[in-house]
Amino acid sequence: MNVYHKILFALFFVLGASFFAMAQEEDFIKGEGEIVEGEFLISKELEITLPPAQRIFQKVAPDEINARETEQIQYTFIDYTPQLTDIRTRLRVLKLKEDRLTAKPGSYLSLGFGNYFTPYLEGAINSGFSKTGNYGLKIYHLSSKNGPVDKENSGDAHSGINLFGKYAGKKASISGDIGYKRDSYHFYGYEPDIEVDRDSIKQTFNDINLGFNIKSADVDDAIQYDFYGRFYNVSDKFTASEFGAKVGIYGRYLINETMQAKLGIDYLYASYKNPEQINRSLVRVYPSFVYSNSGLTIDVGVKVLSNNDTLNNENKTQVFPALKAAYELTDNISAYGSLDGDIDEVTYRGIVNENPYINSSAPIAHTNKNLEIVLGVKGSLIQFLAFDAGIRSAIYKNLYFYVNDPNEFNKFNIIYDEGNTSLFQGFVSLSYFNNNRLGTTLGAKFSAYNTDKISKAWHRPKVELDFSFWYNFFDKVKLSTDLFIVSGIKSVDLRPTEPTSKTLDAAMDLNLKIDYMLSERYSVFVSVNNILNNNYQLYNLYPTRGLLAIVGLSVSF
Repeated sequence: MNVYHKILFALFFVLGASFFAMAQEEDFIKGEGEIVEGEFLISKELEITLPPAQRIFQKVAPDEINARETEQIQYTFIDYTPQLTDIRTRLRVLKLKEDRLTAKPGSYLSLGFGNYFTPYLEGAINSGFSKTGNYGLKIYHLSSKNGPVDKENSGDAHSGINLFGKYAGKKASISGDIGYKRDSYHFYGYEPDIEVDRDSIKQTFNDINLGFNIKSADVDDAIQYDFYGRFYNVSDKFTASEFGAKVGIYGRYLINETMQAKLGIDYLYASYKNPEQINRSLVRVYPSFVYSNSGLTIDVGVKVLSNNDTLNNENKTQVFPALKAAYELTDNISAYGSLDGDIDEVTYRGIVNENPYINSSAPIAHTNKNLEIVLGVKGSLIQFLAFDAGIRSAIYKNLYFYVNDPNEFNKFNIIYDEGNTSLFQGFVSLSYFNNNRLGTTLGAKFSAYNTDKISKAWHRPKVELDFSFWYNFFDKVKLSTDLFIVSGIKSVDLRPTEPTSKTLDAAMDLNLKIDYMLSERYSVFVSVNNILNNNYQLYNLYPTRGLLAIVGLSVSF
Protein backbone atom coordinates (compact mmCIF):
# COMPACT_ATOMS: atom_id res chain seq x y z
CA MET A 1 0.00 0.00 0.00
CA ASN A 2 1.62 3.24 -1.14
CA VAL A 3 1.66 6.58 0.63
CA TYR A 4 -1.37 7.82 -1.30
CA HIS A 5 -3.46 4.91 -0.03
CA LYS A 6 -2.29 5.39 3.54
CA ILE A 7 -3.21 9.08 3.42
CA LEU A 8 -6.69 8.33 2.18
CA PHE A 9 -7.25 5.70 4.88
CA ALA A 10 -6.02 8.11 7.52
CA LEU A 11 -8.33 10.83 6.20
CA PHE A 12 -11.38 8.57 6.42
CA PHE A 13 -10.59 7.44 9.94
CA VAL A 14 -9.92 10.96 11.14
CA LEU A 15 -13.17 12.22 9.67
CA GLY A 16 -15.01 9.21 11.10
CA ALA A 17 -13.51 9.81 14.51
CA SER A 18 -14.59 13.44 14.32
CA PHE A 19 -18.16 12.45 13.56
CA PHE A 20 -18.10 9.93 16.35
CA ALA A 21 -16.72 12.47 18.80
CA MET A 22 -19.58 14.85 17.92
CA ALA A 23 -22.00 12.02 18.63
CA GLN A 24 -20.50 11.52 22.08
CA GLU A 25 -21.15 15.07 23.25
CA GLU A 26 -24.12 13.53 24.97
CA ASP A 27 -23.44 10.23 26.70
CA PHE A 28 -25.24 7.11 25.65
CA ILE A 29 -28.33 6.77 27.81
CA LYS A 30 -29.48 3.29 28.66
CA GLY A 31 -33.16 2.66 28.46
CA GLU A 32 -33.74 4.56 25.24
CA GLY A 33 -33.75 3.55 21.63
CA GLU A 34 -34.75 -0.10 22.11
CA ILE A 35 -33.92 -2.21 19.07
CA VAL A 36 -36.73 -4.47 17.97
CA GLU A 37 -36.63 -6.84 15.05
CA GLY A 38 -39.76 -6.53 12.93
CA GLU A 39 -41.39 -5.24 9.75
CA PHE A 40 -43.39 -2.03 9.33
CA LEU A 41 -45.79 -1.54 6.44
CA ILE A 42 -46.52 2.05 5.38
CA SER A 43 -49.01 1.80 2.55
CA LYS A 44 -48.58 5.39 1.35
CA GLU A 45 -44.91 5.14 0.61
CA LEU A 46 -44.39 1.43 0.34
CA GLU A 47 -41.22 0.26 -1.37
CA ILE A 48 -41.06 -3.31 -2.53
CA THR A 49 -38.09 -5.39 -1.52
CA LEU A 50 -38.35 -8.94 -2.81
CA PRO A 51 -36.56 -11.44 -0.58
CA PRO A 52 -34.43 -13.97 -2.42
CA ALA A 53 -36.27 -17.22 -3.07
CA GLN A 54 -34.74 -20.17 -1.28
CA ARG A 55 -33.65 -22.79 -3.78
CA ILE A 56 -30.65 -24.88 -4.75
CA PHE A 57 -29.27 -21.83 -6.43
CA GLN A 58 -29.53 -18.31 -5.14
CA LYS A 59 -29.27 -14.80 -6.46
CA VAL A 60 -25.90 -13.08 -6.53
CA ALA A 61 -25.12 -12.07 -3.05
CA PRO A 62 -24.05 -8.52 -2.83
CA ASP A 63 -20.35 -8.29 -2.37
CA GLU A 64 -19.94 -7.37 1.30
CA ILE A 65 -17.28 -4.85 0.40
CA ASN A 66 -19.98 -2.98 -1.46
CA ALA A 67 -22.82 -3.49 0.99
CA ARG A 68 -24.34 -0.58 2.88
CA GLU A 69 -27.28 -0.20 5.18
CA THR A 70 -29.81 2.18 3.63
CA GLU A 71 -32.82 3.98 4.98
CA GLN A 72 -36.47 3.60 3.97
CA ILE A 73 -37.19 5.78 0.95
CA GLN A 74 -39.92 8.30 1.56
CA TYR A 75 -39.75 10.14 -1.72
CA THR A 76 -36.41 11.49 -0.52
CA PHE A 77 -33.48 9.94 -2.28
CA ILE A 78 -31.00 8.11 -0.10
CA ASP A 79 -27.56 7.51 -1.56
CA TYR A 80 -26.21 4.02 -1.78
CA THR A 81 -23.07 2.33 -2.97
CA PRO A 82 -23.72 1.50 -6.64
CA GLN A 83 -24.04 -2.15 -7.62
CA LEU A 84 -24.06 -3.90 -10.97
CA THR A 85 -27.70 -4.92 -10.65
CA ASP A 86 -28.22 -6.87 -13.86
CA ILE A 87 -26.06 -9.85 -12.95
CA ARG A 88 -28.11 -13.04 -13.06
CA THR A 89 -28.65 -15.86 -10.65
CA ARG A 90 -25.68 -18.13 -10.13
CA LEU A 91 -25.49 -21.85 -9.57
CA ARG A 92 -25.42 -22.64 -5.89
CA VAL A 93 -26.04 -25.44 -3.47
CA LEU A 94 -29.27 -25.60 -1.52
CA LYS A 95 -29.81 -22.86 1.05
CA LEU A 96 -32.61 -23.68 3.46
CA LYS A 97 -35.10 -21.04 4.47
CA GLU A 98 -34.05 -19.23 7.61
CA ASP A 99 -37.64 -18.18 8.45
CA ARG A 100 -38.69 -20.01 11.58
CA LEU A 101 -42.19 -20.16 12.97
CA THR A 102 -41.18 -18.97 16.41
CA ALA A 103 -41.28 -15.19 16.74
CA LYS A 104 -38.99 -15.14 19.75
CA PRO A 105 -35.50 -13.85 18.99
CA GLY A 106 -32.75 -15.86 20.59
CA SER A 107 -30.61 -18.94 20.11
CA TYR A 108 -31.42 -21.96 17.98
CA LEU A 109 -29.94 -25.06 16.41
CA SER A 110 -31.12 -26.83 13.24
CA LEU A 111 -29.91 -30.25 12.07
CA GLY A 112 -30.89 -32.13 8.95
CA PHE A 113 -29.86 -34.72 6.39
CA GLY A 114 -30.79 -35.34 2.76
CA ASN A 115 -30.03 -37.42 -0.29
CA TYR A 116 -26.75 -36.93 -2.17
CA PHE A 117 -25.29 -37.46 1.37
CA THR A 118 -26.22 -33.92 2.38
CA PRO A 119 -25.72 -32.99 6.05
CA TYR A 120 -27.07 -29.63 7.22
CA LEU A 121 -26.29 -27.67 10.38
CA GLU A 122 -27.14 -24.13 11.35
CA GLY A 123 -27.07 -22.53 14.76
CA ALA A 124 -26.93 -19.21 16.53
CA ILE A 125 -26.31 -17.91 20.01
CA ASN A 126 -27.99 -14.55 20.44
CA SER A 127 -28.03 -12.27 23.45
CA GLY A 128 -31.59 -11.26 22.64
CA PHE A 129 -32.73 -7.73 21.97
CA SER A 130 -32.27 -5.13 24.65
CA LYS A 131 -32.67 -1.37 24.88
CA THR A 132 -29.01 -0.84 24.06
CA GLY A 133 -28.31 -3.51 21.45
CA ASN A 134 -27.48 -7.15 20.96
CA TYR A 135 -24.67 -9.49 19.99
CA GLY A 136 -24.37 -13.05 18.84
CA LEU A 137 -22.59 -15.85 17.03
CA LYS A 138 -23.82 -17.81 14.02
CA ILE A 139 -22.43 -20.96 12.39
CA TYR A 140 -23.57 -23.04 9.42
CA HIS A 141 -22.55 -26.03 7.33
CA LEU A 142 -24.20 -27.44 4.22
CA SER A 143 -22.56 -29.94 1.93
CA SER A 144 -23.39 -32.65 -0.57
CA LYS A 145 -20.86 -35.44 -0.98
CA ASN A 146 -22.32 -36.35 -4.38
CA GLY A 147 -23.46 -34.19 -7.24
CA PRO A 148 -25.06 -34.52 -10.67
CA VAL A 149 -21.88 -35.73 -12.47
CA ASP A 150 -19.74 -38.72 -11.41
CA LYS A 151 -20.94 -38.54 -7.80
CA GLU A 152 -18.11 -37.17 -5.62
CA ASN A 153 -16.53 -35.40 -8.59
CA SER A 154 -19.32 -32.79 -8.42
CA GLY A 155 -19.88 -32.51 -4.68
CA ASP A 156 -19.59 -29.22 -2.83
CA ALA A 157 -19.40 -27.92 0.75
CA HIS A 158 -20.09 -24.60 2.45
CA SER A 159 -19.24 -23.65 6.04
CA GLY A 160 -19.02 -20.41 7.95
CA ILE A 161 -18.92 -18.65 11.29
CA ASN A 162 -19.85 -15.05 12.04
CA LEU A 163 -19.66 -12.92 15.20
CA PHE A 164 -21.79 -9.77 15.24
CA GLY A 165 -22.92 -7.05 17.60
CA LYS A 166 -24.65 -3.69 17.82
CA TYR A 167 -24.78 -0.97 20.46
CA ALA A 168 -27.28 1.86 20.29
CA GLY A 169 -27.06 5.12 22.19
CA LYS A 170 -29.03 8.33 22.17
CA LYS A 171 -26.95 10.05 19.49
CA ALA A 172 -25.18 7.20 17.67
CA SER A 173 -25.25 3.48 17.03
CA ILE A 174 -22.24 1.22 16.51
CA SER A 175 -22.35 -2.17 14.82
CA GLY A 176 -19.75 -4.60 13.60
CA ASP A 177 -19.12 -8.15 12.54
CA ILE A 178 -16.25 -10.52 11.80
CA GLY A 179 -16.56 -13.79 9.95
CA TYR A 180 -14.96 -16.64 8.08
CA LYS A 181 -16.40 -18.85 5.36
CA ARG A 182 -15.09 -21.75 3.33
CA ASP A 183 -16.61 -22.92 0.03
CA SER A 184 -15.50 -25.99 -1.89
CA TYR A 185 -16.44 -26.94 -5.46
CA HIS A 186 -15.33 -29.24 -8.26
CA PHE A 187 -14.74 -28.37 -11.93
CA TYR A 188 -17.12 -31.11 -13.06
CA GLY A 189 -18.00 -29.63 -16.46
CA TYR A 190 -15.57 -31.93 -18.25
CA GLU A 191 -16.21 -34.29 -21.17
CA PRO A 192 -18.27 -37.34 -20.14
CA ASP A 193 -16.80 -40.82 -19.84
CA ILE A 194 -13.26 -39.66 -19.12
CA GLU A 195 -11.22 -40.36 -16.02
CA VAL A 196 -10.09 -37.39 -13.96
CA ASP A 197 -8.06 -36.91 -10.82
CA ARG A 198 -10.61 -35.66 -8.28
CA ASP A 199 -8.05 -33.59 -6.40
CA SER A 200 -6.99 -31.80 -9.60
CA ILE A 201 -10.54 -30.55 -10.26
CA LYS A 202 -11.23 -29.42 -6.68
CA GLN A 203 -11.47 -25.72 -5.89
CA THR A 204 -11.65 -24.15 -2.42
CA PHE A 205 -12.16 -20.54 -1.38
CA ASN A 206 -11.31 -19.18 2.08
CA ASP A 207 -12.81 -15.81 2.96
CA ILE A 208 -12.05 -13.73 6.09
CA ASN A 209 -13.96 -10.49 6.46
CA LEU A 210 -14.90 -7.84 8.99
CA GLY A 211 -16.91 -4.66 8.94
CA PHE A 212 -18.17 -1.78 11.06
CA ASN A 213 -20.77 0.96 10.91
CA ILE A 214 -21.14 4.11 13.01
CA LYS A 215 -24.19 6.21 12.27
CA SER A 216 -26.35 8.86 13.86
CA ALA A 217 -29.32 7.61 15.83
CA ASP A 218 -31.33 10.78 16.48
CA VAL A 219 -33.54 11.29 13.43
CA ASP A 220 -34.42 14.79 14.63
CA ASP A 221 -30.86 16.07 14.26
CA ALA A 222 -30.29 18.37 11.29
CA ILE A 223 -27.01 16.56 10.58
CA GLN A 224 -27.14 12.85 9.85
CA TYR A 225 -23.98 10.80 9.23
CA ASP A 226 -22.92 7.25 8.44
CA PHE A 227 -19.30 6.09 8.67
CA TYR A 228 -18.73 2.55 7.44
CA GLY A 229 -16.02 0.11 6.44
CA ARG A 230 -15.58 -3.41 5.13
CA PHE A 231 -12.33 -5.42 4.89
CA TYR A 232 -11.75 -8.90 3.50
CA ASN A 233 -9.16 -11.36 2.29
CA VAL A 234 -10.15 -14.19 -0.05
CA SER A 235 -7.89 -16.89 -1.51
CA ASP A 236 -8.40 -20.01 -3.60
CA LYS A 237 -6.68 -23.39 -3.64
CA PHE A 238 -4.19 -22.33 -6.29
CA THR A 239 -2.48 -18.93 -6.72
CA ALA A 240 -5.33 -16.41 -6.63
CA SER A 241 -5.99 -14.11 -3.67
CA GLU A 242 -7.36 -10.65 -3.02
CA PHE A 243 -7.25 -8.22 -0.13
CA GLY A 244 -9.94 -5.57 -0.29
CA ALA A 245 -11.00 -2.62 1.83
CA LYS A 246 -13.75 -0.09 1.42
CA VAL A 247 -14.37 2.82 3.75
CA GLY A 248 -16.73 5.72 3.35
CA ILE A 249 -18.65 8.56 4.89
CA TYR A 250 -22.15 9.68 4.03
CA GLY A 251 -23.62 12.86 5.48
CA ARG A 252 -26.88 14.76 5.15
CA TYR A 253 -27.72 18.29 6.35
CA LEU A 254 -31.29 19.53 6.61
CA ILE A 255 -31.27 23.16 5.43
CA ASN A 256 -34.99 23.77 5.91
CA GLU A 257 -38.28 21.92 5.48
CA THR A 258 -37.88 21.65 1.73
CA MET A 259 -34.11 21.65 1.16
CA GLN A 260 -31.26 19.42 2.23
CA ALA A 261 -27.64 18.91 1.21
CA LYS A 262 -25.92 15.52 0.95
CA LEU A 263 -22.32 14.43 0.59
CA GLY A 264 -20.88 10.97 0.17
CA ILE A 265 -17.23 9.92 -0.08
CA ASP A 266 -15.97 6.36 -0.39
CA TYR A 267 -12.67 4.69 -1.19
CA LEU A 268 -12.12 1.17 -2.50
CA TYR A 269 -8.72 -0.53 -2.46
CA ALA A 270 -8.20 -4.01 -3.91
CA SER A 271 -4.90 -5.88 -4.15
CA TYR A 272 -5.36 -8.84 -6.52
CA LYS A 273 -2.71 -11.54 -6.98
CA ASN A 274 -3.14 -14.23 -9.65
CA PRO A 275 -0.19 -14.85 -9.87
CA GLU A 276 1.10 -11.31 -10.48
CA GLN A 277 -0.04 -8.66 -8.01
CA ILE A 278 -2.19 -5.75 -9.20
CA ASN A 279 -3.20 -2.93 -6.84
CA ARG A 280 -6.33 -0.98 -7.74
CA SER A 281 -8.06 1.97 -6.10
CA LEU A 282 -11.27 3.84 -6.72
CA VAL A 283 -12.33 7.11 -5.06
CA ARG A 284 -15.92 8.33 -5.36
CA VAL A 285 -17.30 11.72 -4.26
CA TYR A 286 -21.01 12.43 -4.76
CA PRO A 287 -22.50 15.72 -3.47
CA SER A 288 -26.11 16.71 -4.19
CA PHE A 289 -28.98 18.98 -3.18
CA VAL A 290 -32.53 17.76 -2.60
CA TYR A 291 -35.71 19.80 -2.98
CA SER A 292 -39.01 18.36 -1.79
CA ASN A 293 -42.39 20.13 -1.84
CA SER A 294 -46.03 19.40 -2.76
CA GLY A 295 -45.40 15.76 -3.61
CA LEU A 296 -42.38 16.51 -5.83
CA THR A 297 -38.83 15.52 -4.89
CA ILE A 298 -35.81 16.44 -7.00
CA ASP A 299 -32.25 15.37 -6.25
CA VAL A 300 -29.53 17.09 -8.33
CA GLY A 301 -25.84 16.28 -7.97
CA VAL A 302 -22.71 14.89 -9.56
CA LYS A 303 -20.42 11.90 -9.09
CA VAL A 304 -16.69 12.51 -9.32
CA LEU A 305 -14.57 9.37 -9.57
CA SER A 306 -10.83 8.74 -9.69
CA ASN A 307 -9.84 5.29 -10.91
CA ASN A 308 -6.45 3.65 -11.51
CA ASP A 309 -7.67 0.36 -12.97
CA THR A 310 -4.35 -0.95 -14.29
CA LEU A 311 -5.83 -3.73 -16.46
CA ASN A 312 -7.15 -1.20 -18.95
CA ASN A 313 -4.48 1.39 -18.24
CA GLU A 314 -7.16 3.55 -16.65
CA ASN A 315 -5.84 6.34 -14.45
CA LYS A 316 -8.20 9.19 -14.81
CA THR A 317 -10.90 11.29 -13.21
CA GLN A 318 -14.47 11.08 -14.50
CA VAL A 319 -17.54 13.20 -13.77
CA PHE A 320 -21.07 11.83 -14.14
CA PRO A 321 -24.44 13.56 -13.64
CA ALA A 322 -26.70 12.32 -10.85
CA LEU A 323 -30.33 13.39 -11.31
CA LYS A 324 -33.34 11.82 -9.61
CA ALA A 325 -36.98 12.82 -9.33
CA ALA A 326 -40.20 11.44 -7.86
CA TYR A 327 -43.77 12.72 -7.94
CA GLU A 328 -46.80 11.55 -5.96
CA LEU A 329 -49.55 10.79 -8.47
CA THR A 330 -51.93 9.81 -5.67
CA ASP A 331 -51.65 9.26 -1.94
CA ASN A 332 -50.41 5.72 -2.58
CA ILE A 333 -48.72 5.82 -6.00
CA SER A 334 -45.71 7.76 -7.23
CA ALA A 335 -43.76 8.02 -10.47
CA TYR A 336 -39.97 8.19 -10.37
CA GLY A 337 -37.01 8.53 -12.67
CA SER A 338 -33.25 8.91 -12.65
CA LEU A 339 -30.37 9.75 -14.98
CA ASP A 340 -26.80 9.10 -13.87
CA GLY A 341 -23.50 7.35 -14.53
CA ASP A 342 -20.97 5.58 -12.35
CA ILE A 343 -18.25 2.94 -12.14
CA ASP A 344 -19.59 -0.47 -11.13
CA GLU A 345 -17.05 -2.10 -8.87
CA VAL A 346 -15.75 -5.50 -9.99
CA THR A 347 -13.59 -7.52 -7.58
CA TYR A 348 -12.22 -11.04 -7.61
CA ARG A 349 -14.30 -11.77 -4.51
CA GLY A 350 -17.46 -10.68 -6.29
CA ILE A 351 -16.63 -12.73 -9.38
CA VAL A 352 -16.02 -16.03 -7.56
CA ASN A 353 -19.13 -15.53 -5.43
CA GLU A 354 -21.01 -15.34 -8.72
CA ASN A 355 -19.17 -18.01 -10.74
CA PRO A 356 -16.78 -20.28 -8.79
CA TYR A 357 -15.66 -22.11 -11.93
CA ILE A 358 -13.33 -19.32 -13.08
CA ASN A 359 -10.01 -20.19 -14.72
CA SER A 360 -6.68 -19.20 -13.18
CA SER A 361 -5.17 -15.80 -14.01
CA ALA A 362 -8.62 -14.30 -14.59
CA PRO A 363 -8.40 -10.57 -15.42
CA ILE A 364 -10.34 -8.25 -13.10
CA ALA A 365 -11.45 -4.73 -14.09
CA HIS A 366 -14.23 -2.30 -13.14
CA THR A 367 -17.12 -1.57 -15.48
CA ASN A 368 -17.90 1.96 -16.62
CA LYS A 369 -21.60 2.73 -16.53
CA ASN A 370 -21.49 5.72 -18.87
CA LEU A 371 -25.22 6.42 -18.69
CA GLU A 372 -28.27 4.91 -17.04
CA ILE A 373 -31.89 6.06 -17.33
CA VAL A 374 -34.65 4.55 -15.17
CA LEU A 375 -38.37 5.36 -15.36
CA GLY A 376 -40.96 3.68 -13.17
CA VAL A 377 -44.11 3.73 -11.07
CA LYS A 378 -44.47 2.24 -7.62
CA GLY A 379 -46.86 2.24 -4.71
CA SER A 380 -49.71 0.24 -3.21
CA LEU A 381 -52.90 -0.72 -5.04
CA ILE A 382 -54.83 -1.98 -2.03
CA GLN A 383 -53.91 -2.67 1.57
CA PHE A 384 -50.92 -5.03 1.82
CA LEU A 385 -50.47 -5.17 -1.98
CA ALA A 386 -47.54 -3.20 -3.41
CA PHE A 387 -46.01 -2.95 -6.86
CA ASP A 388 -43.02 -1.52 -8.70
CA ALA A 389 -42.74 -1.47 -12.50
CA GLY A 390 -40.56 0.35 -14.95
CA ILE A 391 -37.92 0.35 -17.66
CA ARG A 392 -34.18 0.78 -17.53
CA SER A 393 -31.70 1.69 -20.25
CA ALA A 394 -27.94 1.75 -19.74
CA ILE A 395 -24.71 2.00 -21.70
CA TYR A 396 -21.67 0.18 -20.30
CA LYS A 397 -18.04 0.09 -21.27
CA ASN A 398 -15.92 -2.89 -20.29
CA LEU A 399 -18.85 -5.07 -19.20
CA TYR A 400 -17.72 -8.63 -18.46
CA PHE A 401 -19.03 -11.99 -19.67
CA TYR A 402 -18.19 -15.69 -19.25
CA VAL A 403 -17.08 -18.17 -21.95
CA ASN A 404 -15.67 -21.68 -21.61
CA ASP A 405 -11.91 -21.97 -21.92
CA PRO A 406 -10.95 -23.48 -25.32
CA ASN A 407 -8.34 -25.74 -23.71
CA GLU A 408 -10.17 -26.66 -20.49
CA PHE A 409 -13.91 -26.75 -21.21
CA ASN A 410 -14.73 -27.18 -17.52
CA LYS A 411 -13.39 -23.72 -16.65
CA PHE A 412 -14.53 -20.24 -17.63
CA ASN A 413 -12.63 -17.25 -18.92
CA ILE A 414 -13.72 -13.67 -18.26
CA ILE A 415 -13.96 -11.52 -21.38
CA TYR A 416 -14.74 -7.81 -21.53
CA ASP A 417 -16.59 -5.83 -24.17
CA GLU A 418 -14.11 -2.98 -24.58
CA GLY A 419 -16.68 -1.12 -26.66
CA ASN A 420 -20.12 0.10 -25.56
CA THR A 421 -22.64 -2.52 -24.42
CA SER A 422 -26.21 -1.25 -24.34
CA LEU A 423 -28.88 -2.75 -22.12
CA PHE A 424 -32.64 -2.26 -22.27
CA GLN A 425 -34.57 -3.81 -19.42
CA GLY A 426 -38.17 -3.99 -18.26
CA PHE A 427 -39.01 -4.99 -14.70
CA VAL A 428 -42.06 -5.54 -12.54
CA SER A 429 -42.58 -6.78 -9.01
CA LEU A 430 -45.61 -7.41 -6.81
CA SER A 431 -45.76 -8.29 -3.13
CA TYR A 432 -48.56 -9.11 -0.72
CA PHE A 433 -48.08 -9.59 3.01
CA ASN A 434 -50.89 -10.01 5.53
CA ASN A 435 -49.41 -9.80 9.01
CA ASN A 436 -47.68 -13.09 9.88
CA ARG A 437 -50.25 -15.26 8.12
CA LEU A 438 -49.71 -15.01 4.37
CA GLY A 439 -47.10 -13.67 2.00
CA THR A 440 -46.38 -13.84 -1.71
CA THR A 441 -44.03 -12.10 -4.13
CA LEU A 442 -43.71 -12.05 -7.89
CA GLY A 443 -40.82 -10.54 -9.82
CA ALA A 444 -39.97 -10.45 -13.50
CA LYS A 445 -37.07 -8.95 -15.43
CA PHE A 446 -36.65 -8.88 -19.21
CA SER A 447 -33.24 -7.87 -20.59
CA ALA A 448 -31.93 -7.15 -24.09
CA TYR A 449 -28.19 -6.65 -24.62
CA ASN A 450 -26.47 -5.17 -27.65
CA THR A 451 -22.72 -5.82 -27.57
CA ASP A 452 -20.01 -4.02 -29.54
CA LYS A 453 -16.62 -5.78 -29.62
CA ILE A 454 -17.92 -9.28 -28.81
CA SER A 455 -20.64 -11.18 -30.68
CA LYS A 456 -23.07 -12.10 -27.87
CA ALA A 457 -23.84 -11.30 -24.23
CA TRP A 458 -22.50 -14.66 -23.11
CA HIS A 459 -24.13 -16.18 -19.98
CA ARG A 460 -26.49 -13.28 -19.34
CA PRO A 461 -30.20 -14.23 -19.39
CA LYS A 462 -33.00 -12.54 -21.28
CA VAL A 463 -35.81 -13.52 -18.90
CA GLU A 464 -35.85 -13.98 -15.11
CA LEU A 465 -39.04 -14.86 -13.23
CA ASP A 466 -39.26 -15.33 -9.46
CA PHE A 467 -42.39 -16.35 -7.53
CA SER A 468 -42.68 -17.25 -3.85
CA PHE A 469 -45.58 -18.01 -1.53
CA TRP A 470 -45.89 -18.93 2.13
CA TYR A 471 -48.81 -19.54 4.49
CA ASN A 472 -48.83 -19.96 8.27
CA PHE A 473 -51.54 -22.36 9.49
CA PHE A 474 -52.54 -21.39 13.04
CA ASP A 475 -48.90 -20.66 14.00
CA LYS A 476 -48.39 -24.41 13.86
CA VAL A 477 -47.56 -25.32 10.28
CA LYS A 478 -45.81 -23.12 7.76
CA LEU A 479 -45.95 -24.00 4.07
CA SER A 480 -43.45 -22.31 1.76
CA THR A 481 -42.97 -22.70 -1.98
CA ASP A 482 -41.10 -20.85 -4.68
CA LEU A 483 -40.54 -21.06 -8.40
CA PHE A 484 -37.64 -19.62 -10.37
CA ILE A 485 -37.30 -19.49 -14.17
CA VAL A 486 -34.29 -18.27 -16.16
CA SER A 487 -34.13 -18.40 -19.94
CA GLY A 488 -32.27 -16.97 -22.91
CA ILE A 489 -28.72 -17.73 -21.71
CA LYS A 490 -26.31 -18.00 -24.64
CA SER A 491 -22.98 -19.80 -24.54
CA VAL A 492 -20.25 -20.92 -26.94
CA ASP A 493 -20.01 -24.64 -27.69
CA LEU A 494 -16.29 -25.28 -28.24
CA ARG A 495 -16.45 -29.06 -28.64
CA PRO A 496 -17.29 -29.17 -32.37
CA THR A 497 -14.60 -28.47 -34.95
CA GLU A 498 -16.05 -25.01 -35.44
CA PRO A 499 -17.19 -23.22 -32.25
CA THR A 500 -20.90 -22.46 -32.39
CA SER A 501 -23.32 -20.36 -30.38
CA LYS A 502 -26.09 -22.15 -28.52
CA THR A 503 -28.88 -21.18 -26.17
CA LEU A 504 -29.15 -23.14 -22.94
CA ASP A 505 -32.49 -24.72 -22.18
CA ALA A 506 -34.71 -22.70 -19.87
CA ALA A 507 -33.95 -23.33 -16.19
CA MET A 508 -37.03 -24.00 -14.08
CA ASP A 509 -36.80 -24.75 -10.39
CA LEU A 510 -39.74 -25.50 -8.07
CA ASN A 511 -39.21 -25.94 -4.31
CA LEU A 512 -41.35 -26.74 -1.30
CA LYS A 513 -40.76 -26.59 2.45
CA ILE A 514 -42.97 -27.53 5.40
CA ASP A 515 -42.22 -26.50 9.01
CA TYR A 516 -44.22 -28.10 11.82
CA MET A 517 -44.06 -26.77 15.39
CA LEU A 518 -44.00 -29.57 17.94
CA SER A 519 -43.83 -27.06 20.80
CA GLU A 520 -42.58 -23.56 21.48
CA ARG A 521 -39.01 -24.87 21.39
CA TYR A 522 -39.04 -27.78 18.95
CA SER A 523 -40.01 -28.04 15.29
CA VAL A 524 -39.39 -30.41 12.39
CA PHE A 525 -39.06 -29.56 8.74
CA VAL A 526 -39.05 -31.16 5.31
CA SER A 527 -37.47 -29.31 2.41
CA VAL A 528 -37.81 -30.58 -1.17
CA ASN A 529 -35.82 -28.74 -3.82
CA ASN A 530 -35.99 -29.05 -7.59
CA ILE A 531 -39.24 -31.00 -7.43
CA LEU A 532 -39.33 -31.14 -11.23
CA ASN A 533 -36.00 -33.04 -11.13
CA ASN A 534 -34.52 -30.93 -13.94
CA ASN A 535 -30.76 -31.02 -14.50
CA TYR A 536 -30.87 -27.52 -15.97
CA GLN A 537 -27.76 -25.44 -16.64
CA LEU A 538 -27.08 -21.84 -15.66
CA TYR A 539 -23.47 -22.24 -16.83
CA ASN A 540 -22.62 -24.24 -19.93
CA LEU A 541 -21.64 -27.88 -19.17
CA TYR A 542 -22.66 -27.54 -15.51
CA PRO A 543 -25.98 -29.33 -14.86
CA THR A 544 -27.54 -28.91 -11.43
CA ARG A 545 -28.63 -31.65 -9.06
CA GLY A 546 -32.00 -33.27 -9.45
CA LEU A 547 -34.54 -33.55 -6.63
CA LEU A 548 -32.95 -32.94 -3.24
CA ALA A 549 -34.90 -33.57 -0.04
CA ILE A 550 -33.75 -32.72 3.49
CA VAL A 551 -35.47 -33.71 6.73
CA GLY A 552 -34.47 -32.06 9.97
CA LEU A 553 -35.16 -30.85 13.50
CA SER A 554 -34.86 -27.36 15.00
CA VAL A 555 -34.71 -26.33 18.64
CA SER A 556 -34.87 -22.84 20.16
CA PHE A 557 -33.37 -21.95 23.54
